[in-house]
Amino acid sequence: MRNSFPSVLVCLGLLLGCVSCRQHDYRTLTIHVPEMRNSACERVIRGAISRTPGLKQESIKVDLAARTITVTFDTLLAADKNIEFMVAKAGFEANGIPADKKAAAALPPDLLR
Repeated sequence: MRNSFPSVLVCLGLLLGCVSCRQHDYRTLTIHVPEMRNSACERVIRGAISRTPGLKQESIKVDLAARTITVTFDTLLAADKNIEFMVAKAGFEANGIPADKKAAAALPPDLLR
């Protein structure tokens, strides 16, 4: 028992050292937004997701033809679903998550149809 105490301390030190090493975990997410039809839609969606903690603003890529938005974010600060729900709360369907009906109704008519 006496000889194992230093080994336990070394293992505990290594474990604690490893836990604190990871400061970022960046992932890329592509969100399909079927109702995104023009740059006005893009501005609304960008505004909604730009408040996401850990989102790299310079990583936001929009493809209007494919109706997708690709973002890179830190998974230690946000999750895929956080970003998708922000798009839905802005009034647009996002990866199958339905748009918030009140937000969609409040969008100017030229944005959606």
